[in-house]
Amino acid sequence: MVTMGKVIDMKDYISVRFFKRDIVCGYCNQLTRGRVYDGGEAIVCTVCSGPMLELTSDDYAGETTIIFDPEDYDGAS
Repeated sequence: MVTMGKVIDMKDYISVRFFKRDIVCGYCNQLTRGRVYDGGEAIVCTVCSGPMLELTSDDYAGETTIIFDPEDYDGAS
């Protein structure tokens, strides 16, 4: 007998956009702003759901600053 876990309704699972502007996903080559889900440890593509950056909290203690510099960034705001 297989026991199924509780399925989370996606509209109850809060997420936020990560990037201010669209960038190209390295997996699907589509434009995305990326999403970070509540309790998640990854920035994922909004088109293919591929991980754009994965972090595990066990790897970092205290505070960590991550600065993104996309390859196609030209420095203009």
